[in-house]
Amino acid sequence: MAVTTLALILGDSHVCWLERFVSSSGIRFGTGSSFVGTDCHFKFAGFRGGSVSSVRDDGAVDRLLDLQMPAIVVLCLGGNDVYGSPESVLTVGMRLYEYAQSLLARGVLHVVVCQIVRRQCVRRYSWEDGTQRVVDINEFLKAVCENERLSFWYHRGFWQSQRNIFRGDGVHFNDLGNYKLWRSVKGAVFVALKRLGLGR
Repeated sequence: MAVTTLALILGDSHVCWLERFVSSSGIRFGTGSSFVGTDCHFKFAGFRGGSVSSVRDDGAVDRLLDLQMPAIVVLCLGGNDVYGSPESVLTVGMRLYEYAQSLLARGVLHVVVCQIVRRQCVRRYSWEDGTQRVVDINEFLKAVCENERLSFWYHRGFWQSQRNIFRGDGVHFNDLGNYKLWRSVKGAVFVALKRLGLGR
């Protein structure tokens, strides 16, 4: 019999759009479906305009964890900080790392910190400076988020996609981008399940 495992996809408005895409498209392995030999249920918690601090301090996350502690949390967070905040990449990266550690301290078994994807539209910084901030924070997160209970996840196929993956705002993903993101998130959960000894 399959073991029931909860995976929480937590982050900013990208998670809101992803949940809407998964719910409306009826694609395989939607919320609550099973795969990799484990009855893995997905929950989404997206916060529009969310920064690391605002998501961390939002009581809704704590209430979710109190209601049902997920085995896995996939963090899709940090893009608004990198592109919209004057803070250094190191400050933002440390805050995200510390938030991941706090989730582990709460009882989450494994946290996946996802790569921050480069945006098509940049406001506060030049396109070159914004892109460099993304590169720098991903390198930092990859270096610090690697142990038995914490991992960093690359979204393959985003950086050099030959087809447009963004909506008109140049920030959020269109259907193709969300399809790629969903496949990537599933891959992150699959690897986390294997680390926990729950996946095939």
